[in-house]
Amino acid sequence: MESINEEDRLLLFAKLPDRDLRKEGLIIGEGRLVAERVALFCQPLGVVAIPSAQGDARQIAAGRCPVLLRTEKEISALVGFPFHRGLILVGRRPAMGSLTSPPREYRWWRRIVVLPSVSDPENLGALTRTASALGWDALLLGDESCDPFGRRALRCSMGATLSLPLLGFEEMSALDALRSDGWTLVAATLEGQSRGPESLSKVDKLALVLGNERFGIPSEVRERCVFSV
Repeated sequence: MESINEEDRLLLFAKLPDRDLRKEGLIIGEGRLVAERVALFCQPLGVVAIPSAQGDARQIAAGRCPVLLRTEKEISALVGFPFHRGLILVGRRPAMGSLTSPPREYRWWRRIVVLPSVSDPENLGALTRTASALGWDALLLGDESCDPFGRRALRCSMGATLSLPLLGFEEMSALDALRSDGWTLVAATLEGQSRGPESLSKVDKLALVLGNERFGIPSEVRERCVFSV
């Protein structure tokens, strides 16, 4: 456990909405369920909890980081937003994988979701949670997508952004390499020539592309899709 005094430890939780946690290399787990997931996949640095949640907080921390007790009012003032989830954990942010250096299990994947530019963290969280529940293998995130380890995305995914493999990509050449590796890019979009969802079952290695909430799928990505559903 790192030797940091209590005052400095509390600074890790201070005014969270005003900070760039990605640049600071930190991740936040709000509430017992999400905090458990963060502690499972990341190095916890501290937990702040209300007295009635002390048991859960100490179980999650498991001696790996301090547990600090404060009232709900004190926690809300500390973090910078109304807090009613009992406990909050801060940990070291994990590194996201890259499509240019996929993990070894990539060779066995058959269903992935491609998100070139999703901008709403809650949408990203919901999509990740759904993909995980349906047994999809991974999410590919373009560099214009929002932060998958941000507070809102993590909360809405119930921690699925930590357990489902996430690979980033920046250049269209990464998608070209995906196609060369046998993947079929399919656009999820309302078009006159769109096929029914049953057509997806015939695709061996499916990369389903979902567009931005406002602007849809970028033209350079759409051009690389074989068909739409």
